[in-house]
Formats: sequence, C-alpha cells, structure tokens
Amino acid sequence: MKAKKVTMALYRQIAIDIAKNIASGKYVQGDKLFGRSMLASHYQVSPETIRKAVFLLKDVGILQTEKGSGIKVVSTEKVADFLKKNEGFDTLATLKEDLDSWAEEQNRQIQDILDKIQFAVNQTQQTHVIGSLNPYEIKITAACKVLGKTANELQFWHLTGATIVAVRHGEELILSPGPYATFCQGDSLFIVGDTASHLASMKLLFE
Repeated sequence: MKAKKVTMALYRQIAIDIAKNIASGKYVQGDKLFGRSMLASHYQVSPETIRKAVFLLKDVGILQTEKGSGIKVVSTEKVADFLKKNEGFDTLATLKEDLDSWAEEQNRQIQDILDKIQFAVNQTQQTHVIGSLNPYEIKITAACKVLGKTANELQFWHLTGATIVAVRHGEELILSPGPYATFCQGDSLFIVGDTASHLASMKLLFE
C-alpha cells in the first residue's frame, strides 16, 4: 500500500504567511488587511479557505474581524509565539512526510526483492521442466535382460514413466519408434523423463 503524503492544511499555510508578513513589518498593529475576496484572489484559494485562515489568527488574538470594517491587525506581540508553535507543527508534518517516504521506499525495495525471488523460483521450475526434456541415452549391451522384446511387451512407459523418443540402430536413427521399439544389442535407446524415470529404465533393462 502506498503511503499517503502528509502536508499542512492550506488555510494554515496562509495564516502562517499572513503572520510572517506581520512579523516582517509589512503590517503593523491597527492596519487593515484586504477583504476576504481580495485575499482569496491573492492566494488563489476559495473565500472559505481565507475565512478559516483568518479565524485561526483571530482565535489566537492576532486579527480581529468587524462587520463593515474588514480584517484588522490587533496584536503583533502574539505573532512570534504563533509562528513558533506552527514551526513545530510544520516540523512534525515534514517528519511524518519523510517517514512515509521512507516507508514507501522500503515497501518498494521489499516488493523488488519478492519479484526477484519469484523470478528465481520460476526460472528454477522452468529449468526443472527443461531438464526433464533432455533425453538420456541408454546403450543396449549383452547385459540387457530383455533383448529382443518390445517396449509394448515390457509395458515400458507404464513401469518407468519414460518415453522412448529415438533408437539408434547401426547408422540408422529411428525417431518416435512407439511401442514397437525393440531392444537389440548394440542399439542406443534415447528416452525422455526425469532422473527417477531414467533409474527405473535402467533397472527394468539390466536388473
């Protein structure tokens, strides 16, 4: 899950900006600010956002609103305290944002590791399948106990799980001989199957 980005509320940012203007001397005690509509236009926000910003400064005793008189600065002494408190708020918000960014990066790295593990698993499984398709060569020697018999007679596939894909008989290579493949001395038998199938084939032919 992606971490949510935390930022300071817009109205609070505007209130801090107004307080900084007062602290810098742009506005002094007794000055009147622009009306809400003009402030909204200046900050490019809604009048409701300005109302919240003004109310925040009014609540701490910095501004005062009077019907018909607009918004007036009533205290410059309380500005420093307000800015100090909100500097801490801003620091906490920034810290939270940094922690969220760190958590997001950790999640991304963990997911990357999981993806690599899954890729490795898939490759291993694929290698196993491909490996099982590599043919084993079995040379039919005089030690073979089923010389002259066919794969069908021995129920070769049922007993071993291996499939005979080719038989080399002298200079001839017989592909897909099927159940009628005959085990003759000097031939080479090519089977497809896993290690267990190969061992079962050897046991059937020579033990």
